[in-house]
Amino acid sequence: MSARVRLAAAVLAVVVVAVPIVFGLVDGTAGTLVGLAFSGLAILVAGCAYAVLGLVTRRLDRLERRLRKARSGKQSRRESPRGATAADQLRRERDQIAKRVQDLATLFEMVPIRAGLPALGLWTASADLLVELVGRLVEERPATVVEGGSGASTVVLALAAREHGITTRIVALEHDAAWAETTRALLARHGVSDYAEVRVAPLGPTSLEGHHTPWYDEAALADLSDIGLVLVDGPPEGTGPSARYPMAPLLRDRLAPRCTILVDDTDRPGDADVVARWRSVLPDFEFDTLHLDKGATVVTRS
Repeated sequence: MSARVRLAAAVLAVVVVAVPIVFGLVDGTAGTLVGLAFSGLAILVAGCAYAVLGLVTRRLDRLERRLRKARSGKQSRRESPRGATAADQLRRERDQIAKRVQDLATLFEMVPIRAGLPALGLWTASADLLVELVGRLVEERPATVVEGGSGASTVVLALAAREHGITTRIVALEHDAAWAETTRALLARHGVSDYAEVRVAPLGPTSLEGHHTPWYDEAALADLSDIGLVLVDGPPEGTGPSARYPMAPLLRDRLAPRCTILVDDTDRPGDADVVARWRSVLPDFEFDTLHLDKGATVVTRS
């Protein structure tokens, strides 16, 4: 027991004994009882304080041991590849969150989104892709826009066309009739039904020799021409190998002299391979990688 604790115990003992005696001298038996009650309370308070102090002391001791252990192992942790990987991962996640917040803020500055949208960046287009898409639409003002797939991107394109006074025809090809209705309802909710058309185009065989994965019904392309902006975000990856390949060869003769094709999800090997195969299909286009959340490639002819 430390000297301070011994001193505190001695003082408490004197108080416990002295108080009933003093109170008794002042007020007889009643004073003695009050003094005893006071002494009992003092013992209880002191006991609780001692217990709390002991608990705090033990916690501090454990914390101090952990800190000493952490300091002693600091160098080894620095040299640990696993530790370095974890730290790098945390930094990457922090930077990704900051980037996504900034992308959302930028998107809301570019487009007046005043009603709900599907959650961005899961199976839908990510905010950074939509920022790129809107930027291309505003800068290039294409006569016709075509999407593979529909959803949040369709609504954002329509809102941007209205906001920036762009006279354009936006056509989204959608294989799922139920989701097509959902997208149409979103367009109506935002008041831009007149700015975009969602066409139901069931998946089926294409006219491309050697391509066996189904794609959108080619009849949906019949009246499209002068296409200046294309977003390739469908069909779904699970459709089959090279599911998105037909977009370039089937639209090639319908593209405007100045044209931009944005391809989402090129972090996936299958979609990256599709883009690589397009180089022979679109020899007069330039191919550039965009470092977006899910990977993207922009293919341009100016």
